[in-house]
Amino acid sequence: MINIEKPEDLLSVALKNILSYRNDKEYLDLVKSFNKSVLIELEKFYPVLVSFKDNNIAFKIGKNLKDYDLKVKMDLHTLLDLAYERIGVIKAFLTRKIKIKGMYKLGSILRFQKIFLDTLKMVAADPNQYYFKMNQNTR
Repeated sequence: MINIEKPEDLLSVALKNILSYRNDKEYLDLVKSFNKSVLIELEKFYPVLVSFKDNNIAFKIGKNLKDYDLKVKMDLHTLLDLAYERIGVIKAFLTRKIKIKGMYKLGSILRFQKIFLDTLKMVAADPNQYYFKMNQNTR
């Protein structure tokens, strides 16, 4: 079982929903042995530091987050394109739609892809749990 810290901001809530979607053994083993900090920066938003340590996932927000092993920067459209498989990770990287700092840590990048991006695709493919209708008139 993975313990995910209660998020205090919008992006951390979204990341928590993505990271708590899976509970299969492969995923749990990947998260338990990751022990890295990943800075996820969506352009025009604020950066979120996601720390994986043993069975725990914690979030930090702020502008001066420097203690990370891997930094992933993209805009919201690229994140959605990756989620809905309109673009692949390699093409996004080669066209500079996604920027990764810490490239020399190839194992960390591949593990992050399996933990986050593969799970993101699963969440997008199964919209029942995390579905929000756009342009719906509500009060």
